[in-house]
Amino acid sequence: MNDRHTTGVSGPGRESARGPLARLGEIDPLERLGRLSWRRPARAARSGGIVLGSLAGILVGLGVTVALVGGIAAGVTRLTKSAPPAAITPHGQVTETMKIVTGSLTGVGDQPQYTNPTWTVHVGERVTVKIISYDDGTAPLMGSQMMYDQVLGSTTGKELVAGRTISSVSDTNVAHTFTVVGLRFNMPIPAAPTGKSVTVVATFVPTKTGTFTWQCYAPCGAGTNGMGGAMSTMKWMEGTIKVTA
Repeated sequence: MNDRHTTGVSGPGRESARGPLARLGEIDPLERLGRLSWRRPARAARSGGIVLGSLAGILVGLGVTVALVGGIAAGVTRLTKSAPPAAITPHGQVTETMKIVTGSLTGVGDQPQYTNPTWTVHVGERVTVKIISYDDGTAPLMGSQMMYDQVLGSTTGKELVAGRTISSVSDTNVAHTFTVVGLRFNMPIPAAPTGKSVTVVATFVPTKTGTFTWQCYAPCGAGTNGMGGAMSTMKWMEGTIKVTA
């Protein structure tokens, strides 16, 4: 396990402390205008031109910044928007318990494996997923994987980690994810304390029937990008969920 894990490494795409959001509001345009000289009548025309030019530049800069921030906000909204919950049916609720085990495992070598990889539930049923992980290593998210540090599609928008309610896991502390793209559901799984386990619980309601693939989207497998081996092997880091009527 340790040969695939790194700690304290941030994924690419993380903004610096002086990103566009940090710079917004850094310069107060009214304060800047107040510092311009208005007390030299002989230079009124030239000063007027400077003031108008400065004001125009400030307004253009603010317009660009507001547009950029608006774009970021819209992107976050699209990223985190979840499907509307389905009506609860007489099927009631069910709990599916999975474990992430490590060690010398037959089939894909010394790589982590989910137990109970295939199960069947009903549409409209409250499905509680309980994942007990024994993996104390991390698989920091990178690039387009960064969105999977968030809890998505649960009934509360959150999950329980060791009894604590959270909405995301630090991308540098993610060990695995339980992600069902077809059902718009994602649970980030943090690294377990060394020699112990961590329990993660979230509930979702499937809104459509079909057979859906779940997969871990943290690069915890083999190969230079961590996406080989167990990551691409059914019943290890991926499986299926059948949703019936």
